[in-house]
Amino acid sequence: MVAAKRIAALALFSGSVSATGNIIAQYIDSWSTAPRRVENKFFVLFPGYEPAQTLRFFVYGVSFAPISFRWHAFLNSRFPLVASAKAAASKSATASAQPLSDKARAVLKRIAVDQTVFAPFASGAFVVGMGLLEGLRSSDLVERIRVQYPRVLMVGYLVWPAAQLINFSIVPLMYRVQFGSVVGLFWNTYLSWSSAQMKRDQQRKACASNTACI
Repeated sequence: MVAAKRIAALALFSGSVSATGNIIAQYIDSWSTAPRRVENKFFVLFPGYEPAQTLRFFVYGVSFAPISFRWHAFLNSRFPLVASAKAAASKSATASAQPLSDKARAVLKRIAVDQTVFAPFASGAFVVGMGLLEGLRSSDLVERIRVQYPRVLMVGYLVWPAAQLINFSIVPLMYRVQFGSVVGLFWNTYLSWSSAQMKRDQQRKACASNTACI
């Protein structure tokens, strides 16, 4: 029961962070692409805001958080950072240095496994999940995977290894999803922007092939 409540709280937190990242991205995109600024409407949310888009990001964040939590739990059990009792009891310099070495190896293993196994899966889950939530046709979904998936994965490799180095080496297990979600605030801002760009590209292509589209 306690674990279920914790996962539910983490899911709501992650969903909220995803939604917030989307709002930030929509705001930036709206004011950077708007042809004309309306001086007296700055305190209106912003022109062109799409609540449905924010809702999709919230739903995705809530849905993916339990998967992320269980993945971190697996890494924690598979590559533990707790020093052995024998090494912890020893007062010698050699023994005290060993746990640090073991911890460094465990952290590096976690990052390697996370980035080679989970990162490709998470990137693909996002692209596919958001496409399904948008109700894309199968041909449009395949096109989005072909174009957006490599971009998301490559940019992710620039962000997450450093973030996970901190996450795995310093942050306790019960706070790792929250830490990832905070980093994810900026990450989701990028994902929202990337999805908006991809959506506009697909709409332009659809208009180009449809004479009724104006």
